[in-house]
Amino acid sequence: MSKARPKASTPADAVQNALEKEQAKREGDLKPIEIVKTAISAYLAFSFGEYRPMASSSPAVHPESDDKKGLQRGTQSAVDRLLFNANYWRAAYEQRIVAACDKPEDALTCLQAVSVWTAHPLKLNTLSPDEVVATFERFCPPFALNNRRGSHETSRTGKGPLPDFRRAIEAVSATESPAAIQKLQAILSAMENEADTYEALGSSPLKALMTILPAWCLQNRIELVSGTWWDDCAVMETLINALHSRFLALGFGEQACRYFLDSCYEALDAYHRDLSSEPSPLNKLEIPQLVALVRNAQEAYPNFEADGYGGSLPNWLISKEQLIWNVLVCALYGPSCARPLLVDSPDLLAKEGYAGKTDVITELAQTSFQRYTSDRIASQTDVDYGSFANLPADLRNSSIAYISSIYKKLETLGYEVLPAGSCYPERCVTAFTASEVECLAILEHRRWLRERQQAGWRYGTTKDVNGKRSPYMVPWEELPDRAKEWNRSAVRSIPSLLASVNLAVVR
Repeated sequence: MSKARPKASTPADAVQNALEKEQAKREGDLKPIEIVKTAISAYLAFSFGEYRPMASSSPAVHPESDDKKGLQRGTQSAVDRLLFNANYWRAAYEQRIVAACDKPEDALTCLQAVSVWTAHPLKLNTLSPDEVVATFERFCPPFALNNRRGSHETSRTGKGPLPDFRRAIEAVSATESPAAIQKLQAILSAMENEADTYEALGSSPLKALMTILPAWCLQNRIELVSGTWWDDCAVMETLINALHSRFLALGFGEQACRYFLDSCYEALDAYHRDLSSEPSPLNKLEIPQLVALVRNAQEAYPNFEADGYGGSLPNWLISKEQLIWNVLVCALYGPSCARPLLVDSPDLLAKEGYAGKTDVITELAQTSFQRYTSDRIASQTDVDYGSFANLPADLRNSSIAYISSIYKKLETLGYEVLPAGSCYPERCVTAFTASEVECLAILEHRRWLRERQQAGWRYGTTKDVNGKRSPYMVPWEELPDRAKEWNRSAVRSIPSLLASVNLAVVR
């Protein structure tokens, strides 16, 4: 008898358990896209079980489509349609359709019209790899059978979500108010304009998706990009590692598989660095406007794949679209379709607020803390915490704030930070002069003093973390010599510290 798996306590556990169960059932013969499907289904089912609303005897105030209800429960047929983006128009417009209608039953009639593929199970597990790709290209982006067939410029005999929606509006016109019908007509017009935008991008699905995917991410309306699994680092790591292992088992080259893995983790780290950013006001725009913004940014920044959009669009955008692309597109076409690695921009060192994120700044903070601990031991001073992970959140944030301040301190000396190997060796600084060390050490203590004061710390004869007291809350001139040397040691190590993540101090 096989050993029963323990009940999942986290979404990542649920995903891991589901993948192991499915792989055992299929004897390891899973298509990569089925791994993605299994992971998302397990994530949604776990989330539904954890946060399921209490049952109510009264009818729902806000009606929901069958697909939306299916996704809430992690129904695999609904996840199939999500991955192929089959019911795109339902996903993109459901909320607006429901808000426009006066009567719940009329809203359901309209939702059924734009959910035409719900009655046609795609059965991902029954398709060959070539059929999977063909089905994906058929639906995502919304070209071909999922577009405007039977548009407003032709007769209304066509088939497809938009002409069906037009007929649904006519059907509910007898029971809906003129104001509601006007709103529904405006929604149909927005759909038509959006479909025009997609058709203007050409018929190459992957080429068009390079522009459409960031626009979808900015609008954040369809479940394909708005799903909260993208925001769960542990879930994404489990999924990425499972895809990497499957690619290797299928015989893809080790170099391509490794590049896929590195690209996924670079995108994941960069996205989670900016995960707490304020929502972009761009999400209020319609897709045609967003597509225009994305195309302009891609033209203005030809190296956007590695460097991002140069501040013209939100910082998180390039990393989120790359993460989704690497998981979805590579699961269909193979690891060689992985997007280029994102460059760790030196500008990151000038930013703050990245506490707790698995990115380059946190990595540097961990390394710096280890060196600080070594210096304390060398000076025969007690060590309060044995590891960076054991630090209270307040002190971890302080360590990260130090790393974030390096860029500006180096600017004071006329230095900058660049990717290693991007300039002539004679411009690289591997050690500071004694006067530079003293200058940087004083600047660091002054910064630390301001930061600790703002955090509520005050002077005390002995260090008391809980009481926020420290004997080092004094001007540089009054610091004990050993504390001054800790600061000097920290700034001396800046060149080697940055070198550990392939960055260099440059004249």
